Amino acid sequence: MKLRDKVAIITGGASGIGMATVLLFVREGARVIIADIQDVRGKVEDLLRKGDRVHFIPTDVSQEAQVKSLFQTAIRLFGRFHLLVNNAGIALPKTVPQTTEAEWDHLMGVNLKGVFLCSKEAICFFRQWGGGVIVNVASELGLVGGSEIAAYCASKGGVVQLTKAMAIDHAREGIRVNCVCPGPVETPLLDNLIFSAKDPEEERSRSLNSVPLGRFGRPEEIAKVILFLASEDSSFMTGAAVAVDGGWSAR
Repeated sequence: MKLRDKVAIITGGASGIGMATVLLFVREGARVIIADIQDVRGKVEDLLRKGDRVHFIPTDVSQEAQVKSLFQTAIRLFGRFHLLVNNAGIALPKTVPQTTEAEWDHLMGVNLKGVFLCSKEAICFFRQWGGGVIVNVASELGLVGGSEIAAYCASKGGVVQLTKAMAIDHAREGIRVNCVCPGPVETPLLDNLIFSAKDPEEERSRSLNSVPLGRFGRPEEIAKVILFLASEDSSFMTGAAVAVDGGWSAR
């Protein structure tokens, strides 16, 4: 029970890594607020029926008013929160010339601006309470480049650097900020990327072959690293970007 009596806000918690993190945090004793534009109620109906363990708050993290409402609701429900996991994200398999301005703005709004807006709100409250923990979900493509996914690479690189900057700025205030950089993980986001390719089978095979461990990750494996960064087990870590990619970025 590494998170006993803790309250966590998890964005993008309706599926994939976010949902795996919700379930793990609850098992570890936390009360969790899921923030997502997808309706999660059918997926965690049993947990939601318990009332005090999991709450779902529909939220578009790219919209400041909705983010402010999310944090105000969290305080109204629980009095305070201790952990923020910025997991909400989308992908766009295009090169720069193929990407429209609207597509760029939308992706950056979710992947990078969303981290900024949620972290800004969390830090303001953490300062009042003497500290807190932020875990950002970036990507191995925030550490190294990838082909035909330019805007996503840029956004995740921004998340890595924003993580480091916030860690430095707020370390003396008792606020730790780290990020996890997953490689290819069996999630709806990865499925969408593969199915959008000209030859999905070839793309899946190519992606698998690029991972030294020879398989895709599982959401539960990433969730365990997020738990580590959120818990006191990582109490001397801040500003770190932890690659969990089956060796992908080691090549």
